[in-house]
Amino acid sequence: MKALLDTNIIIHRENVKVTNYSIGQLFYWLDSLHYEKMLHPWSVNELRKYHDDQMQSLYDAKLSAYSLMHSIAPQSDYYKGLLAGLPHTENDEIDNQLLCEVYCGRVDILITEDRRMRAKAERLGISEHVFSINSFITKASNENPALIDYQALSVRKDYFGNVDLHSSFFDTFREAYDGFDEWFARKSNEEAYLCRDDEGDLLGFLYLKTEFEDENYADIIPPFDPKKRLKVGTFKVEASGFRLGERFIKIIFDNAIERKVDEIYVTLFTDKPELLALKDLFERWGFCRYGEKKNSKGNEIVLAKKLNCYCSDKSVQFNFPNLLYEHKKLFLPIEPQYHTRLLPDSVLKNEVDLIGEEPQRYALQKVYISFSFARNMQPGDFILLYRIGATPGRKGYESVITTLGVIQEAHYDFSSKEEFFKCCENRSVFSKDELETFWREKRSKLLVVKFIVVGSFNKKVTLQYLWNNGIISFPNGPRPFDSLTDNQFDSILRQAETEFYITRRTMQ
Repeated sequence: MKALLDTNIIIHRENVKVTNYSIGQLFYWLDSLHYEKMLHPWSVNELRKYHDDQMQSLYDAKLSAYSLMHSIAPQSDYYKGLLAGLPHTENDEIDNQLLCEVYCGRVDILITEDRRMRAKAERLGISEHVFSINSFITKASNENPALIDYQALSVRKDYFGNVDLHSSFFDTFREAYDGFDEWFARKSNEEAYLCRDDEGDLLGFLYLKTEFEDENYADIIPPFDPKKRLKVGTFKVEASGFRLGERFIKIIFDNAIERKVDEIYVTLFTDKPELLALKDLFERWGFCRYGEKKNSKGNEIVLAKKLNCYCSDKSVQFNFPNLLYEHKKLFLPIEPQYHTRLLPDSVLKNEVDLIGEEPQRYALQKVYISFSFARNMQPGDFILLYRIGATPGRKGYESVITTLGVIQEAHYDFSSKEEFFKCCENRSVFSKDELETFWREKRSKLLVVKFIVVGSFNKKVTLQYLWNNGIISFPNGPRPFDSLTDNQFDSILRQAETEFYITRRTMQ
């Protein structure tokens, strides 16, 4: 197997200063899966354009670790026609040639951090062979869990004062904000959410601040109206192959609900690829551009998200954590061996531990595969996730509703195995072998439900409670996608003692 590495990957890898944590993970997986690391001669020419003598000496010493391609794939007229109409700069010529090596089958995959190249791959029909660093790590770790070389990643709350301010993790903040070190030192007695690897190095940092109606917004154009807000003060996540950015988004939403704010906002620059990726992440979850914030290094954009309202013309994901009550309420029973893997407890406590090696544990969006013939679910419908008890004689107390979810999509009648696998992505608890078995043996029954975790219940609701209140007939348990009445749903939420942003009317 041959993996062609774009120039930007080599620069990240061989840079004197580490610029992307995931590079180490990428090369771990390439070595573990026995990929030959290929370098294109045009990429070598690009590297030779750098005038830094130190970097050239470093490249001289290290490029021998890669296999150089000794010939260049010819671009057919048909291939050129597929890319007709796109920009054609010198950089585009290099990008197109690297993609051509994949198109012609000279290499198995291409890894690049260039989003435009990945967009071209879609146009060429080779997107399944072109990866970003993070998407390749995600695919490799999901398909080869036994080869994961660390025990856990976790998100914990800790005081600023316990964090090494001089870590290179904070260099980007120092570059962007005057006085960052002084500001950080003043926060020594405040808490933030931290994610570290096994060696203690920071992979993620999230600081949240509650602001009240008397907050001064003179530096925001136009100024905010007085409201209680949650400010995302500091947010950074290194790519790792795990959905930690998504986990931090969930923590933001959980805090917004807990603190009962009216709005969430974040300010950020957009002059670096990782900041554009962060902007995209926020926009996928319903943050909209509001204005700008004055900064001595140039103005930041302001993204804001309103709570306690629902836009019916927007997607479930865009609206989340806002929910619309006028949707069906359904049960989704889950076998105990899958429940914990898919739904680690996300209730905010003093310490949020997310122990585990599977990416789907970190995802806010989940995938569940069912063989039910039910097809009555729609985007926005609520699902009560029910863990089936395993101990004989304890069914009434061990079987519990643990979590509220909201359906994002439901898929069935798959035309191909590839369509089924792509739908499951890496958000499912099932292994590749299990998915193969499902496709081979139960193809006609397959139902893939994509849902968003709204939150875990503070108090789990037992099957005994459902029996006692006539919601489920004794001695049965709920079946997949059985419906509840509004009164039954309300009763369960009261028993769960958990609040969510559920509105009973549509607001535009």
